[in-house]
Amino acid sequence: MARSPLRIIHDEEFGDIEIYRTASRVVSLQFQTDGRLVARLPRFGSLRDVHKLLDANRHKLRRSWTHLANKPEYLNGDQIGKSHRLQVRLGNTESVKLQKLDIVVTIRRTTTDSERLRLIKDGVQKALRKEAKAYLPRRLEYLAEQHGFTYHKIRFAHAKSRWGSCTHRDGIVVVSLNIMLMTLPNELIDYVLLHELTHIKQPNHSAEFWSKLERICPQAKDKRREIKRFSPYL
Repeated sequence: MARSPLRIIHDEEFGDIEIYRTASRVVSLQFQTDGRLVARLPRFGSLRDVHKLLDANRHKLRRSWTHLANKPEYLNGDQIGKSHRLQVRLGNTESVKLQKLDIVVTIRRTTTDSERLRLIKDGVQKALRKEAKAYLPRRLEYLAEQHGFTYHKIRFAHAKSRWGSCTHRDGIVVVSLNIMLMTLPNELIDYVLLHELTHIKQPNHSAEFWSKLERICPQAKDKRREIKRFSPYL
């Protein structure tokens, strides 16, 4: 969020919690990708509402916190996606740039850990989006032609809970693909693409859907189990 928080309160378990006013009708709590816990407060809500929600949802928030804490840390020199490399450098100003196949993240000595992570994830996202736009449309088109599917548009997103989706509206078929697909092995990328293409003719996850998918994607059930080892969460 670019704007400044309304308040910052401190919790013994989760640390500083940033509170923002929103147009929402309900108060909410959500961890950001850099580990910050953010509260969104309706226009006429009070800080007491935030404390009540926090106390009522500690167990659920604790699980989310553990999930975030177990995420692998991005380290200098890490390969990102299929072809990029992360380079973290010290400098006078903070910046994120893609230089050929390098993700160059410049931080200052005073940069906090959370801000460092935010900058790195910004660079990772840019690199993955670039790779996704270069590779996925060509691969999807190839697989669609191979198996007789027709779609109209491709959209790229960074959904935190799914690898892709297929929607039909007014006769227009749109395939949405998560840029995090570029972190998967190629055979699992194909599995997701074929999965979404199959939804063009079979919109649900019925037995018929899985039977159709298995015919064009051998061992689809094994790939379905394998992809659960990965996460679309950046």
